[in-house]
Amino acid sequence: MAAAAATFVLCGGCRIGNSGNAIPSPFPFWSDLIIETRKRGFPDFVKLHAQHGPLFYWRFLGPRKLFVGSFEAVKQLLGPWGMVNISGKQHARVKRLAQAAFTPRAIRGYLPRMQTIAEQAVQKWAADGDILWFTFRIAVEIIVGFDDGWTSPRQFPTISAEFKTWLEGLFRRVRQQHLDRTRFFPLPIPGTAFARGMKMRAALMRRIHASLDLLEERNAAAAAGSPGEASGHNGDAGSPAAEQRTTLDFLKSSRDENGNTLTRQAEGTEQIADTVLTLLFAGHDTSSSSLTRIFHHLHNHPEAAERLRREQADVVAKHGSVITEAALHDMPYADGVVRETLRITPIVVGFSRVALQDFELCGYTVPAGTGMTCSLAQPLLTDARWQGEEQPLAFKPERWLAGAALKQGAWIPFGGGQRLCLGWLLAMTEMKVLLAAIFRGHAMELRQPDEPWVSFPLARPKCSMPARFVAVKDAE
Repeated sequence: MAAAAATFVLCGGCRIGNSGNAIPSPFPFWSDLIIETRKRGFPDFVKLHAQHGPLFYWRFLGPRKLFVGSFEAVKQLLGPWGMVNISGKQHARVKRLAQAAFTPRAIRGYLPRMQTIAEQAVQKWAADGDILWFTFRIAVEIIVGFDDGWTSPRQFPTISAEFKTWLEGLFRRVRQQHLDRTRFFPLPIPGTAFARGMKMRAALMRRIHASLDLLEERNAAAAAGSPGEASGHNGDAGSPAAEQRTTLDFLKSSRDENGNTLTRQAEGTEQIADTVLTLLFAGHDTSSSSLTRIFHHLHNHPEAAERLRREQADVVAKHGSVITEAALHDMPYADGVVRETLRITPIVVGFSRVALQDFELCGYTVPAGTGMTCSLAQPLLTDARWQGEEQPLAFKPERWLAGAALKQGAWIPFGGGQRLCLGWLLAMTEMKVLLAAIFRGHAMELRQPDEPWVSFPLARPKCSMPARFVAVKDAE
């Protein structure tokens, strides 16, 4: 998380802004979030904000950070309009160009690939219990599915291993940095996870550029009058072939209001390749963690699993076995399972911001330069729509079928504003497609249902949630 030096006026141990309202600083000066997490586990921020208010200071890896836990404040910080390492106009432009790959129409075109991979995944899990395979395979197929240099049985395991090593360098060592600074090296020193991750990043970038070369060759052949050589998007705008494009194709062809496209290599940047790598990460890690949360809840609530099974029987009876947009629309309970999981056990619990200038927030003046840690979990867990219930944090997917769910609320697991997750609709769709594939004929058994969860940098089961998927007739 970004940290920034800030200038404050000190008064009785609290920091105050120009409005004169003191922002609480309730912890001793030696108290640090990471130290407390190591001693007692990740703190309950809903309780902390209930005790200390929507804003309070606490040390995070040494520097003081402003912790923000208010739906209205989070909306203000996310921005009114709703790519990780860019900001401002550059971020808005890249996101606008990439958006074409994540529209409802584009996702409709991805559905055949999704269903095929979901059904393959269920069969694979029945054999070896590898849950995480599905989300990376989906991401690869949707982004570069035209290139069998990624998707062939011989290449995909190699690419999966490269991606895993890259993630270890990206995240696992970052976690160690947060827990013990002396064990993280921000330089690619041989033998470190960071060095291995950088090596795999270079390998993945070479693969992406090779796919771009292939895409350009095929599109050039199509333009020369050989449509059979195109990348799977020839035909008029309404044809099925036009809806089966890949994300890489969208990124290559999208233009902004000035007619400009993303570049391959210009002024030291690799816009398309960097964006693809970001999308591979975003389409895999958070989705796989979300799926494990879903499986954990369904294990603890067999009545919900049985209701999913009944819903799928009705969907197949009405629409047949092919998962279409209309079939997804008739899966409200599956949609509720996903939404409820992300509500009470969000994977991404917050985001960081730095105040560029003094501004008012929740009745306080936040000085320029303040580093802020802004909670997404707190608004989700305290959504006003459910606070009148006896058990507002109970897992109840049916709450999303009617009543309070129809009102505007604080369901923001994908963020909002300009930083709203680009692929949120894709993530929702792939999780529902997988649930459909599972509960049309299989039962799920967790082998370690009580395994502990790691909360940083993303919530995930410590042992990757080993599971067994069996045909329903074998489970009975």
